[in-house]
Amino acid sequence: MHRPSRPTFAEIHLPALASNLQAIQHHVSPGTIVMAVVKANAYGHGMLPVASYLEKHGAKYFGVAFAEEGATLRAAGVRLPIHVFAISVGEQAALCVRHRLEPTLASLDSVEAIRRAAERSRRTVDVHIKVETGMNRIGVRPEELTPFLRALGKSRRLRVKGVYTHFATADVPGSAFVGIQLKRFHEFLEKVRQAGIEPELVHAANSGAILFRADAEFSMVRAGILTYGYSPSFRENLSLRVRPAMSLRTSVVQVKRIKAGESVSYGRRFRSRSGTTIATLPIGYGDGLFRSLTSKASVLLHGVHRPIVGTICMDQCMADCGTLDISTGDDVVVIGRQRTSTITAWDVARQAGTIPYEITCAVSARVPRVYMS
Repeated sequence: MHRPSRPTFAEIHLPALASNLQAIQHHVSPGTIVMAVVKANAYGHGMLPVASYLEKHGAKYFGVAFAEEGATLRAAGVRLPIHVFAISVGEQAALCVRHRLEPTLASLDSVEAIRRAAERSRRTVDVHIKVETGMNRIGVRPEELTPFLRALGKSRRLRVKGVYTHFATADVPGSAFVGIQLKRFHEFLEKVRQAGIEPELVHAANSGAILFRADAEFSMVRAGILTYGYSPSFRENLSLRVRPAMSLRTSVVQVKRIKAGESVSYGRRFRSRSGTTIATLPIGYGDGLFRSLTSKASVLLHGVHRPIVGTICMDQCMADCGTLDISTGDDVVVIGRQRTSTITAWDVARQAGTIPYEITCAVSARVPRVYMS
């Protein structure tokens, strides 16, 4: 492995991503398409390297949040279908048409924006209708469907390729609200078909529904956090095993002994009760290690969990190593495995009061990514 000049880096194991995608494909019904979601810089893993690798290793569809992400993939040579989840407005509509992206239509305004861009380019555009079943983010509401379909039918340049929705509580096993949303979705689908539209793709299942709701598969599922090796729920699903693809690593840059009563970092929030060894690590909240993890998180050093002490700084933090014999240059794992010990993004998320999505997405652009293939 070629290590970057900076001692802090994220190691991305590309074969783990392909393995996860394959496991998801085996988990769902035969013939169901698995969309690999690569929005938000592939959940912090690096959108271009991840998408380029997965395109060669079994991916059939990509999902992005914004047209700009899709345009970036096309510029890098990605040829697979790319669905854009967010409403595309203004120049984004033109990007969708220019780069053969599949935009979301969720309002009359979005229909008009894509229609105009398609007419200007004299191209037919594949679109996906997003229907509102309970998330109340974007989507066509039941009372809006008739005028929406009427407006859509006026444009010969828009081809309805997909109809979809998004679940609010699919990551909660046994959630009754998923059933309510599914019922509403089926009602929407019936009305769409009654209007003479038979979509090629119907999709509703996100990572949570892939795990817990086989009745939500339809013809395509959207694999987000599962692709990167994490369940969206604290509860593991033993029928689908995935493994994290990202490790966050750094190394010790200074070692010092402090005496009882001495403090560490801003605000003197940590004062040692006895003499101890402090290791300074060149990683901080500017890299994605949240300041709110102060006095909560730990790192792995020599395979041993050592607590981060004192306020986490923008660029550095300190670990209390006790009597552990450490030296400058020693490897440190913030997320990942060292010897027989592991820290996962779920572990860090619990400490921060959030979800693993935010933890991996937060690894900032200044942290080099090293890709293992």
